[in-house]
Amino acid sequence: MNLLLNFINKKKLKISDIHRIFVNLGPGKFTSLRISLSVAKAISLANSAILVGFKSQDLINKNYNNLIKLDKNKSLIKPLYSS
Repeated sequence: MNLLLNFINKKKLKISDIHRIFVNLGPGKFTSLRISLSVAKAISLANSAILVGFKSQDLINKNYNNLIKLDKNKSLIKPLYSS
């Protein structure tokens, strides 16, 4: 949470400025994914922000432009946990 707040403060933003949230659905560690999803969902509910889930493999070669294509995917039903 501190990392997120530090980022927002550095960019001189407010939580209310967030209108769209992209959150990684995995694969990843159970606790990490649960915390990320919880924080993202809380901010989304507080601001009526759009919540978009993506998987790690959607960012092949760190091509963040792929997230724009995923913008219509709002399902957070099946996170992929790893051991």
